Amino acid sequence: MKSNNIKSQPVKKSALSREKWYEVSKGLIIIFLVFIISLNFFVLNKRSDIFTKAKKDLFSLNQGDSYSGHLNLWRLLVQNNDWVNAVKLEDNLNPSEISDYKFNYQPTELQKKADYLNNKKEKSVEDYIELSRVQLLLGQKQDSIKSIKKARQLDPIRDDIDRLYYSLSE
Repeated sequence: MKSNNIKSQPVKKSALSREKWYEVSKGLIIIFLVFIISLNFFVLNKRSDIFTKAKKDLFSLNQGDSYSGHLNLWRLLVQNNDWVNAVKLEDNLNPSEISDYKFNYQPTELQKKADYLNNKKEKSVEDYIELSRVQLLLGQKQDSIKSIKKARQLDPIRDDIDRLYYSLSE
């Protein structure tokens, strides 16, 4: 009988050590995952892009940050010509704060501005620069390059025109 007891005890010890090992390894995996998630949040807070920052502000409990997030996200959507989603955010924004921005980026307004500048008889350097900007926003890159070339011909000394010209022609 004694020999049976001796044999059964080591089996219990090995079963207990396996259970402890399983519990310890489970705990280590949980600690590792919590560390990875925490590191991810830390990196996101330190190096977030403008969309991420706007979205985080959008859901802030602070009303000022939330409004600022709405406004910044709306501006980013408008700049990326995503008018469908931008219109959804307009209800939460003050119309006086978005009217100028809307005027400068809405495709119908841009087309009106481009038509006006194209039909203008005597264009200044500033007119050609503005026409180039508008054409670029409308997706007319070749026309934009032509406009900035004309501005460069009128004023070859200005550095800002040179920078625009070389950045567009690349």
